[in-house]
Amino acid sequence: MTYKRVRRSAVSNNLTDRITMMLREDIINGKYEPGKQLPAGKDLSESFGVSITVVREALSRLKSDGLIASHQGKGVFVENDAKARPFRLATTGEPQNSLRHIFELRMAVEMQAASLAAERRTAANLKTMAACLKVMQPSQSSFEEALASDIAFHLAIAEATQNPLIVDFMRFLQPHLYESISRARANSAKNSETKIIAYEDHYAIFEAIEASDPHRARLAARRVLERSLRRLESK
Repeated sequence: MTYKRVRRSAVSNNLTDRITMMLREDIINGKYEPGKQLPAGKDLSESFGVSITVVREALSRLKSDGLIASHQGKGVFVENDAKARPFRLATTGEPQNSLRHIFELRMAVEMQAASLAAERRTAANLKTMAACLKVMQPSQSSFEEALASDIAFHLAIAEATQNPLIVDFMRFLQPHLYESISRARANSAKNSETKIIAYEDHYAIFEAIEASDPHRARLAARRVLERSLRRLESK
């Protein structure tokens, strides 16, 4: 089993999110089949290049999701119950079409999330979004740090809806969020002006949510996703 070592520049919570996401994808995609034992925590820790604490937290989350179970004295195994396995997004066909499909799904979810967030956000929600935006400022942080904060920003909007189902679905989408956002940021990084525009577009979502303006928040979320997709499809 080989994994790219996870960069330590990300904060611990983001590391846990990343490891959980990668293991969840391995289970969903059949790398670890129902009934199969996962590698020991120590082995996973070494493969990912993270602490055993991060791995244990990731495994704890997967247990809560019903994907894995601990068998005392034997180890951790993938659950046999097919009903415990989560819904899977199958991206088929041309890579470019798959990318567009992901962005269209994100629009459906994130535009509504932004609208609800504008109606229901708390001061704590706004503080979390502002902290993410601070790291996302152009030339402020490393690529990996800005990427982690970008993903966290979108999750923070979901949390501001106060709807646990939206939060859970956004967390489920994390592998696709990581892929689409990392590609969009890598593309924007090639042009300093584009980086600034992308940041300002994200900030516009925050301003609309802060102003409790659902309509403006919805439009701002759509603008971020449409422009990101347009830049990726035109390169």
